[in-house]
Order: sequence, then structure tokens, then C-alpha cells
Amino acid sequence: MSTLFVAWQQPDSREWIPVAKLEHNGSTYAFSYTQGIFRAKDFRQFSGMQNVEAVYESPRLFPLFANRLISKSRPEFKDYLRWLGLSDMDEKPMAILALTGGIRGTDSIELFQPPEVSEQGQYHLEFFARSLSHLPQAAIDRIRLLEKGERIYLMTDPQNNFDAQAVAMRTGTPSWFLGYCPKYYAQDLGSLLSNPECDLQVTVKCVNLDAPSNMRLLCSVTAKVPCEFSPLSKERDFLPVDGIPQEWKSLTNTLDGILLG
Repeated sequence: MSTLFVAWQQPDSREWIPVAKLEHNGSTYAFSYTQGIFRAKDFRQFSGMQNVEAVYESPRLFPLFANRLISKSRPEFKDYLRWLGLSDMDEKPMAILALTGGIRGTDSIELFQPPEVSEQGQYHLEFFARSLSHLPQAAIDRIRLLEKGERIYLMTDPQNNFDAQAVAMRTGTPSWFLGYCPKYYAQDLGSLLSNPECDLQVTVKCVNLDAPSNMRLLCSVTAKVPCEFSPLSKERDFLPVDGIPQEWKSLTNTLDGILLG
């Protein structure tokens, strides 16, 4: 089973909130909303998938996501492979969406893959560093010098005015700030970081000097986790919808009334 989460960016706070899950079992695609929709105050259900309690199934990838695939015929496709640290990629839609995020400049949707945990309790995750566009030029120059396999260190940022759970990244000594881990993984990484027995390791997978800032620094994460550990389990946003809160129903009904006149 391949799984991707769908995040939506809230206009006022610019926060990316997980609002849905997309799964593929080899023959059928399944789409369902998650409890993140209750926190995303301005979110409206996607066209053709308005029932937040339903599981939508299709033998084909839903148009909302199929339109986000990068064709091999596009000239930038080889660059995408290189930026992602790949030498080749078969035409598996879920794999392509997981690596590229399915990002388009015309909307505020991003797809991302949950971390993997092996039967041996090995946690693995890859992501692009965030907020590089806000770094000073000196920090960008330091990123250009990073080498594949170089160690990166994580640190929590509880005084962050935008997100008290943010997890920042830095080099070793001398220390240079390298941006942030994606918010989706912050609770996982913060928990693993606080437990020395997990032996959390973050390394550089590749540095893409010619890529946009959001695909400049690709990082790889490994850790040892207890058998009962479940990725993303502490984040309510990722949980399936189990009944609709009354206040959300009231708001939805009000908005529907306005839209329908």
C-alpha cells in the first residue's frame, strides 16, 4: 500500500495543514479526508469529493492529482530526477507525486509521504529543507559547500513565534543555520531527538545548486525506534475523520447556504 498525505496552505497564516490521505493498493486509488480539515478554517472540500466522511475509490488516479504529474517528455524532467538524487524513475504516479510534492503555482496543495518504519524498528525519512528563501546569503553560500553524507544537526525552536514545535537544522562547528524540517514531521523528529537511544541521524543526500530554493537541500533521516512507535501518530491532523464536530457542521451549513443563495 502506497500512502500520501495531502496538505493545504491556509491563506492567512500560510501554514500547511494535512487535510486528506491518498492511498493506492496496486489496483485501486482511495481518497479520504483527515481531521486536519477541522483546523483548516478556510478549507473547502475538493470538487467532486464534498463528503468529508466518505472514502472515494477509483481505478484511475483522481484528476486533482493526475494533473500534477510531471511527464517524462518535459525538458525539466531530468533535472527533477537529479535534484531528487535519482538516476532513473519508472512511471509510478504515487512515487512521482511523493518526490515532487505535486506542487503547482496555481493553487496551495502539496503531497508528501509519511516516514517509513521497518520491521526491525528502523525509521527512515527524506525531505527538502524549508525556509531557505529567507536565509541570508552567507548561509546560502554555506549550503553550497555541503557534501553528500555530511552530518546535519537538529534543534527544537520553542521560541519560534510562528510554530513553537518547529525543528531547525544546523551544521556542526562552526554552526550555520540551514532552515527548518517540514512541519509535518516536527513532532516525530522532536520526540526522536529527545531520546538518545533512538540515535537520530540526519545527513545530506544531495545539494542542488541550480534548483529552486524549495528543492535545494535534500536531507535523509534515520533513527532506531521502539516497536510500538508509529510515525505521525501524535498529530491529530493525520487521523481519519471519525464523525463531524457540531461546530464544523454548523459552519459548513452556513457557508453552503450562502453559496447556494
